[in-house]
Amino acid sequence: MNTLYRNLILLALLPLALSATTLKDVLQMALKNNANIKAMNYDIKSKEQTLKSVSNLYNPTINIGANYSRLDLDTRSTQVGVTSMGYLKLGVDLYDGGKNSSIKRQKNYELKATKLGANATTKEILLQTVTLFYQIKTVEENIKAYKEKSKTLYAQYKREKQKYDIQMITIDEVLKLQSEYESNNYIIEDLKYQKESLYENLSLLAGQKIDSVDNTKLPEMMNLNYKPSSSIEALKVNLKVINENINQVNAIKKPKIKLEDTLSAYHYANYHENLLKDLPDVQNQLMLSFSLNLYDTSSSSKRQSAVLAKMVKNEQLNYAKSKEKMAFKLATRKLFTQKEKIKSAKSALEMANSVYDIIKTKYENGIVDNITYLDALSKKTTNMALYNQALNNYEIAKANYYFSSGVDYKKVLKMKF
Repeated sequence: MNTLYRNLILLALLPLALSATTLKDVLQMALKNNANIKAMNYDIKSKEQTLKSVSNLYNPTINIGANYSRLDLDTRSTQVGVTSMGYLKLGVDLYDGGKNSSIKRQKNYELKATKLGANATTKEILLQTVTLFYQIKTVEENIKAYKEKSKTLYAQYKREKQKYDIQMITIDEVLKLQSEYESNNYIIEDLKYQKESLYENLSLLAGQKIDSVDNTKLPEMMNLNYKPSSSIEALKVNLKVINENINQVNAIKKPKIKLEDTLSAYHYANYHENLLKDLPDVQNQLMLSFSLNLYDTSSSSKRQSAVLAKMVKNEQLNYAKSKEKMAFKLATRKLFTQKEKIKSAKSALEMANSVYDIIKTKYENGIVDNITYLDALSKKTTNMALYNQALNNYEIAKANYYFSSGVDYKKVLKMKF
C-alpha cells in the first residue's frame, strides 16, 4: 500500500517536472510580452505615421474660411455697410528651397534609426533574459548542494549527539556540528531569497509568470566574425538625420515659389444699390508668389548648432565602434577562459570529493577531529557550487559572445537548443 501511495505521488508530480520552462520559450515570451519591446513597436508605428504626414513634397493645402465685416457711423455712399465672404483656397509649394524633401528624408532616417535602436534594445533584453535564466540555474543547484550538506551535517550531528548522551565525547564537538548546521541553513535561506528575486526579474522581462526553468544549453557557435551592431548602424543613420537638419537651415536662404488659387463668394447688405451695382458675387484669384530671404538673425546660429551636433555624433560613433570591438574581443576571450574554469572547477571538485571520502572515514573511526571533517565537507560543497557556477557562466559567456559579434538574434532563436 505504501509503495502504491508513493507511486501515485510520483505520477502526480511528473507533470510539474515536465512543465519547466525552456530558455527558448522564455525568450519568445520576452519578444511577445516585454513592455519595453511593446513600447518600441508603438514608437516605430508613430514614426511611420510621421513619415506619411510629410510624404508629399509639394505640401498641398486646402482651406476654407469665412469673414464678416460691418461699417458703422460715418460711412460714405460708395461703401458697403455689411460684407460677408466665404472662400476656398488651394495652395502648393512649387519650390521651397528643398526644405520639404529634406524633411521627408529626415523622417525616413528617423524611422530607420528607431527600428535599429529597437533591434539593439531587444538584443539587450534577450541577453538579460539569458543571464537571469542561468543565474537561476546556478542558485538552484547551489541550494541542492547546501541542502545535501545540511543532510550530512544533521546525520553527523545525530551521531555525535548519541555519543554525547552516553558520555563518549564532550559537548563542544556536538555544538560545533550544530553551529555549522545552522550556518548552512542560513546560507540556504539566503539562496532561496536570491532564487525568488531572480524569478521575479525573469518574469518581469518575459511579461509572464515563470516559476521553473529547465536544463537548456545554448548551441555552440564558434569562430564568429565581428560586424557592427544595429546600435552602430543607428548612430550612422542619426548622422544623416543631422545632415538633413543642416539642409533645412540652408533652405532658409534659398528662394521660395508658391501657387495659390482662391475662390470667394460674397454677400452684401446696407449699401446704396444704385451707386454700387457691379459688386462681385463670386471671384477666383490665382496668385504666384516668389520670396527670397536676404537676411535673418537665426539661420547662422541654427546651422552652427547642427554642425556641432554632427561633430558630437561623430565622436560618439567612433567611441561606440571601439567599445564594441573591445567587447567582442573580451567576449571571445571570456568564452575560452570560462572553458578553462570549468576544467579547473571539475578537477577541484573531484579532488574535494576524494578528500572528503577519506576524511569522512577517518572521522567516523575517530582518527581526525570534527574540525578537519567540517573543513573537508565545506570544501566539497564550495567546489560543487563553483563547478555549477562555472557551467552556467559558460552559457552566459556564449550568449555574450553571440550578441557582441553582431549576429542577428533571430538567427540564434532559430537554432536548436
